[in-house]
Amino acid sequence: MPTAWVAFHVTERCSLQCLHCLRDPGRPPADLPAALVERVLDEAVALHRVEHASFTGGEPLLHPDLAAVVDAAVRRGLGWHLVTSGRELDRLLALLEGDPRRRAALTAVDLSLDGATAAVHDRIRGDGSHRAVLAAALALRAREVRFNVQMTVHAGNAAEVEALALEAATLGAASVSFNLAMPTGTPADVELWQSREGWAAVRDRVERLAEVLAIPVRAPEGFQRPQPFHVCAPWRSEVLHVDPHGRLTLCCQLAGAPGGDEDVVADLASTPLREAHRLLLERVHRLERERLDTCAAGARGWDALQCNWCARVHGRPHWVDGGSAGPRAQGAGGGRR
Repeated sequence: MPTAWVAFHVTERCSLQCLHCLRDPGRPPADLPAALVERVLDEAVALHRVEHASFTGGEPLLHPDLAAVVDAAVRRGLGWHLVTSGRELDRLLALLEGDPRRRAALTAVDLSLDGATAAVHDRIRGDGSHRAVLAAALALRAREVRFNVQMTVHAGNAAEVEALALEAATLGAASVSFNLAMPTGTPADVELWQSREGWAAVRDRVERLAEVLAIPVRAPEGFQRPQPFHVCAPWRSEVLHVDPHGRLTLCCQLAGAPGGDEDVVADLASTPLREAHRLLLERVHRLERERLDTCAAGARGWDALQCNWCARVHGRPHWVDGGSAGPRAQGAGGGRR
């Protein structure tokens, strides 16, 4: 299957301090150079015929040269989307007004909404952040800009899954997705943790929502599946992830989390994308063999959740009974993811 898009983690800058952020707060924030985005996209178009680029963070709208980053995709005829908290929406609107080609190529804006109520959302992301994301949704809808809503689910907001999905539909979102929170390696993990049975219940509730809501409801990765061996989108090379240091990594769920650079495949500043992708395939094939062995042994306990298993084998924080294990972050608290 061809690569669907390149996901650029363009910056670790953020104006929020979210409980579930994976970035180690003890590490200084980095910004992906626009020149490297240009080169990677040239290689990706030539090698994979990619048609899309995504920009995440941190808060991508805080990248100091975001216009150049976006234009790198637009000039190559690619579609693009970004993920935002909504707080910096004025920067996006100014970007779109600066060149109509940017607006024409924008496929969607993904808004992070982690609670159907201000009390829950603001507890996770900070005072006033719920109001900001609702205002962003209304502003985008008024301008007929397609947007999606995504929720990072954990013990602190799992009770609001249904209410949030209904709110997303009411706001006019094109879709709503639910992502399982990974541990951060900070004291916040105590508030985020819930049992494997709790995660399974969330998955079942999301599946029921998908049957009754008119808009698409998705649970992309992370939740336990009926089939213990699962080939996720990064393993299928449907998305190639570039971190803010310009390195091809295995997955955005691992990049920047405490525990070193076990997920880093290659430095794209010095390694052509073709060679980096070959190294990625070698890594994935090794992981598939290891995962198959785990499944043959029963994939018991938390190893039944493949993303959690992957975090563990890469030396990242991971869920265990009663909390999280693995490396600790250098600081307390975090940024936004």
